[in-house]
This record gives sequence, C-alpha cells and structure tokens, in this order.
Amino acid sequence: MGAIGVWYFATLSMPAGVWVLALMLALAAIGLLPLMLIGGPLEKRGRYALFAFDVTVISTAIAFGPVFTAEDLPQNFVFLASRQHYYYVILAASILTLSPGIVAWTGFCSVVGLAAATAWIATGMERVVSYSDLPPRPTLEEYLTVVLDTNFLNIPVRFNEGVVLTLVTCVAALAVHRARTVARAYADAEAKRNRIQQLFGRYVPVQVAERLIVEGQLAPQLREASVLFADIEGFTAIGERLPPTRLIELLNDFFGAATTVIDTEGGVVVNYVGDALIAAFNAPLPVEGYPLRAVAAARSLHSLVARREFGGQLLRLRIGVATGPVAAGTVGGAKHQAYTLYGDTVNLAQRLEHLNKEFGTDCLICRKTFDAARSDCFDAVAVGSMQVRGREAAVEVFALNDGRRTS
Repeated sequence: MGAIGVWYFATLSMPAGVWVLALMLALAAIGLLPLMLIGGPLEKRGRYALFAFDVTVISTAIAFGPVFTAEDLPQNFVFLASRQHYYYVILAASILTLSPGIVAWTGFCSVVGLAAATAWIATGMERVVSYSDLPPRPTLEEYLTVVLDTNFLNIPVRFNEGVVLTLVTCVAALAVHRARTVARAYADAEAKRNRIQQLFGRYVPVQVAERLIVEGQLAPQLREASVLFADIEGFTAIGERLPPTRLIELLNDFFGAATTVIDTEGGVVVNYVGDALIAAFNAPLPVEGYPLRAVAAARSLHSLVARREFGGQLLRLRIGVATGPVAAGTVGGAKHQAYTLYGDTVNLAQRLEHLNKEFGTDCLICRKTFDAARSDCFDAVAVGSMQVRGREAAVEVFALNDGRRTS
C-alpha cells in the first residue's frame, strides 16, 4: 500500500497526489492491526473483518473515487484505470494466512464488492452502453462509436471479471487447503519424530537415535576411538545403606550429570552397566581429537563428584581410558536390538578401571591415549607395563593426577 501511495504521489497532480499518499499510508497502518490480535480470542474474526475492510475500500474507490484528476469524467471511466485489479492483490494477501476460509471469504467479498460498485455506477447513468449494442457484424466506425461512448460500461465484461475472480478464488482456496494439509502432515510427522527421538533417546545415545530414526538401522562400524569406563567406588556399601528407591535416584542423578559432561566433550554414553558407564569418543559419530577429549572428560567427571553430592552421598570414581579400534553397531533380534561397542579396546578400558584398585589411583590410561593426549597429560606418571587379563602383550599404563589419590 505504501508503494502504491508513493507511485500515485509521483504521478498525480497536487493536491490529489498528497491525498492519495495519505490514504494509502493510513490503510497500510490499519493493515498492521492483525499483529495486535495474534494469539487473542478475536484474531480469527479480526482477520475476516480486516479483509472485508480492504475489499470495501477498493469497492468504494471504484464507485466513488475521482477518475484520474478530471472531475467531469463519468464514473464508469474508472474501469479504464483498472482499479478492479486490486481485488487480486487483496486475494493474494489472504493466501498468506494459509486459511481456505479467509481466502474464500475475501474472494466472495471481492465479487460482491465489484458487483455492488458496478451496480451503483450503472444506477447513476441515464443509459448503459455495452457490446450488446453492437450490430452482428460491426464496422470499425460502429465499433468505435459504441466503445468510445461516454456511457460505455460493458456489463458483460464486468460479469466476466466477476467469474474470473470467482475461479481464481476457488483455485487459491483449494491450493491453500492442500498446502495446509501438507503442512499439518509434516508438522505431525515432525512432532511424532521428536517424541520418538526423545523417548528412544532415553534408552540409546541421542546421536544413535537420530541415525536410527532417519536410516532405520545403524550400519556396523569399525573405527579408531577412545573408550572411557567409569565406575562408582564402593557402590555395594552404598547400596547396603540406602533403600532401592534412594539408590535409583542417586544413579539417575549421577548418570544425568555425567552424561552432560560426556556430551560437552563430544562423546557418546553408549551404555550403563550397573553403577558404571561406558562412553565412546569418535564412535558412532566422528569427532576430532578424541583421545584428548576422553582425558578431558575423565578430569571433568572427577571434578564433578568432588564438588557435589548425589542422592545425599559423596561419590568417588575409578576411570579407565583406552584408545584403539572398536566395532560399533546395533545387535540383537528382529524385535529388540541394542547399540553397543565391541573389541579389545573396550575390554582394556574396563581392565584399566579395575587396576585402579591395585594402584590406589583414580584414573588410568593406556600408552596410546597418553601419546595422543600428551598436552593434557602433564601430571600423568608412568605406572609401568602391566599384564592385563585377556591380553597377551603387556600394556604400558599411565596414571593421571601424579598417580596419587586425593583424600
């Protein structure tokens, strides 16, 4: 409306240009009213009323607005200014509401408004001339005589405009209905997907749930990764002191906080085994600097249990970190599957966690992890080469925190 007002301001003589510009800007301001109604009880009724108002303005401009700047021109000449075409602008704006009802209402008001404006103009004329006044095979002179008559209104053409406007309205309303149906179906599917992902994500890693929802399965992977195995020290004794409900609350509280730590470092909590958790870095999704991230996560986990209680209990952790090849994927039957990690690296991480008991340490890492994350292992000390159960070759082991336990 503002652009139309500026155009008339530049093309019409004064003061008509100023009045038209002011009118257009006023209508544009009125058009902002729906923003004040959004979410309110009158929003739907307000939209219907405002589109009816827009159509009424155009119909009034056709029936009463001065034709160009010549006051002595008959009002039927207004159709030479093509003001009726603005009905289509209003109809196009109604499409943006994505409401078939509003589109149909706007089209109906436009047809009625065009008919009313035409009827009003016709009633003010002494006689109405149209193509029906032409002879069967008119000459050029006869044709010009009729068309250039000051009483030429051409009712059949106005009727045809109403028919075309009706057809456009029907097509637009149908298109909006179909678009609305597709949009609703997409929104419902997306909401269902989110619900499934949220529910599924409680039982498997969120990253795994997303891939499973999209692809239906997770292809087996063989890749290099860092595996972190963390276990609560003295959990059996804690379980003897607490009732089962309190114990479950403690585990949920701890696992929730620990998972946040792992996620922050780019890892994935693969599984919870009793009071222990297994996390992977670089599986199933790739992440850069995974040994360094695993060591940082181990430090953050120790810091977590040092500064807060879980279920009213102070906890201590034993952690093992190993780096090497792992096999990752979903396993199980057709009706029930689980995502897990397999391989010697997983076993090594668990063995390193157990070795903390023998050395009185909090966190043990293998040589490969130490070499890859050397920049974050400034306080690590070599414990020595250990014969880890399940492995033929000895494993060189390092302890973080200078190899000492804090009291």
